[in-house]
Amino acid sequence: MHQVDLNLLVVFQALMQEGSVTRAGYKLNLSQSAVSAALGRLRKLFDDPLFERTRAGMTPTAKALSLSLSIGPSLSTIASVILEDVEFEPWQSSRTFHLAMSDDIEMLFGPWVARQKVDHNWGVNFAIHQTNSHLWRETLDNPLIDLVLTTTPAHAASDFQSEPLFSGDYRCLYNPRLLSLSDPLTEREYIETRHVRVSYDLQRGWVDDVLAAMGHKRNTLCTISHFSGLGAILLDLPVIATIPEHVALRIAEMLDLRASPVPIQMPRFQISALWRTEVDGLIENHWIRRLCASFVQARSL
Repeated sequence: MHQVDLNLLVVFQALMQEGSVTRAGYKLNLSQSAVSAALGRLRKLFDDPLFERTRAGMTPTAKALSLSLSIGPSLSTIASVILEDVEFEPWQSSRTFHLAMSDDIEMLFGPWVARQKVDHNWGVNFAIHQTNSHLWRETLDNPLIDLVLTTTPAHAASDFQSEPLFSGDYRCLYNPRLLSLSDPLTEREYIETRHVRVSYDLQRGWVDDVLAAMGHKRNTLCTISHFSGLGAILLDLPVIATIPEHVALRIAEMLDLRASPVPIQMPRFQISALWRTEVDGLIENHWIRRLCASFVQARSL
């Protein structure tokens, strides 16, 4: 072991997190040539390319992914011992935090976190990736991703940690200039009016199931896969969208639409922050989790 430079493992983990020689250099305050040289030594040490250049950046090999499962927790343990009282300082760091969430959460979190960066003059950056309740597991397995915000998984596992952030229900969103409906909507109006469905896989959802149980078929005009596409449809067409309350209120405010309670029985949902167990002890991971908690607190004020 005395012949092995353990700093190489720090470079390795930075490359896993950043997916770029340049960004890893920024994070470690090293030149690009120094990181490239360290990568060459790592490849020789582990007898594997470790990272391959693709359009998406430096993609880890199967060997690198396997190593990260061991190296990540080991570095976290060492850091927690040596840096027990050290706080992450976003003003002095150029680290990029990679967060993944569905676009309904992004519509609220994105502007908020950008405002925090401006107001506090942080040096850190934020990259928001798309995921959802169907893809969160695959997203979290990507070593580049620091945190996933998604519907709380039904089952826990030892390789990831979770923390509830907020819960909510749904609202009906529509254009009152195109639809003359009661406020709040009646059950009959809801059943008879056309709907626009938002579904990642473009399939039926809980609204279809509840209406079917009531003996009705949802009067669907069209289905889209992202919430960001709703605005243009609702402005131009006399349809109802049934979407999570947090994004319904935001879109209603932005586009002068009406958000009304759902007049049929509906489920509630819970959003949680998820992260890999291997990064649980890192001070920067603690910081980004606290930031998400601050976001939730700000929403409740």
